[in-house]
Amino acid sequence: MKNYRYILLYLLMVIVQILLGNFFPLSRWVLISLLPALLLALPLDTRAILSMLLAFALGFAVDFFSNGMLGLTSLALVPAGLVRGPVIRMVFGDELSSRGDKLSLQRLGAPKMTLALILLCSLFFLVYIWADSAGTVVFWQGALRFALSVLVSVPVCVFVMRLLRP
Repeated sequence: MKNYRYILLYLLMVIVQILLGNFFPLSRWVLISLLPALLLALPLDTRAILSMLLAFALGFAVDFFSNGMLGLTSLALVPAGLVRGPVIRMVFGDELSSRGDKLSLQRLGAPKMTLALILLCSLFFLVYIWADSAGTVVFWQGALRFALSVLVSVPVCVFVMRLLRP
């Protein structure tokens, strides 16, 4: 029964991301993305290849149903899917997978979860903004867009993790 709840919430968060991209853009300086949290919320035994394929599919679906360029979100999300496992091992330790535990915000603590989400969001927005600007934006404008996007998206991602992995 819990798997159905998780899958429905996961799909609902993808729809929320599509709606955020279409109808609620904050500004051209701030991007909000729930996708790094959706990657982190995958089961721990998910291999890198599968998480990268899922990241590509998520990014493609979001781009297809949003106003973005097709493939841009996929391009930025696939590296986050690649480093998902090492980030989990680095932040939470090896004992998490050896015990067979699940990622839980309540059990592991908000500071560690926030650190993992900062790392994944930073990589996602770094690649996204680099590819989106494609050398047409001054460095400081891109850096400001990166900093504001990470600053706004990380608390939203922590909230999403609280919903998906209580």
